[in-house]
Amino acid sequence: MFICPICKSKLNIVGKSYCCENNHTFDIAKQGYVNLLPVNKKHSDNPGDSKDMVLSRRAFLESSYYDCFADKLCGIINSLFPDTQKITIADCGCGEGYYDGKLESISSDYDLFGFDISKEAVRYAAGKYKKCNYAVGSCFNMPLLDEGFDLALNIFAPMVESEMARILKKDGYMIYAVPGKSHLMGLKEILYENTYENEEKHTEYDGFQFIDRISVKNEITVNGEMGVNLFRMTPYYFKTEMGAEEKILKNNGFKTEIHFDFLIYQKN
Repeated sequence: MFICPICKSKLNIVGKSYCCENNHTFDIAKQGYVNLLPVNKKHSDNPGDSKDMVLSRRAFLESSYYDCFADKLCGIINSLFPDTQKITIADCGCGEGYYDGKLESISSDYDLFGFDISKEAVRYAAGKYKKCNYAVGSCFNMPLLDEGFDLALNIFAPMVESEMARILKKDGYMIYAVPGKSHLMGLKEILYENTYENEEKHTEYDGFQFIDRISVKNEITVNGEMGVNLFRMTPYYFKTEMGAEEKILKNNGFKTEIHFDFLIYQKN
């Protein structure tokens, strides 16, 4: 289901490498992933989340704070595909694989393919979730086969609807997770003098029909160190002035609402 980043031909596993019909070859790392990120001078040498950010994300997610979101995602997928069948799922911007792990634990009928621009994230994902196929790649140039997938997931990753439409089969589904209005308000109250709700948008995408918006809310209590881990996995990490982590640690724990909206679309 992976394609060559150079010529866009289908890749096949040959020994310990992926190869295409034009003899472009990409080695499989010992953890089991392949690097299919096109050479781009605009990229840094290691784009995406750093190792420290990936470890913070894994520590937070594996502490069950977001299990309500993972459980709801699994429920939505079961409702979209109610009959026992083999479905092919693309996780576009998979991070360190938390949601893939939840999916592979509930069904052996899911054929999972994940990619992320962060090599560190993919390395950790592939090292733990062995039933999923992983690659380093970009949402703007997905390393995935045309019309090869029944379902595409995007959980807080850049949305490139043309690429989503390209990889999905006709009538395939896209689930796009976005932050709800009140997501992480408690964290924002620590970081900023003036807090704000996230903007709720209803966006139409070319080639897709909007099906539903499903909201999931909860309140969590986070201790200081885990609060820092949460901060490091949010966009605020890149946008907040120095001293933010010290502010979080001084609070010695805080409560915050967590709020996801799952937007469901079907390809026309």
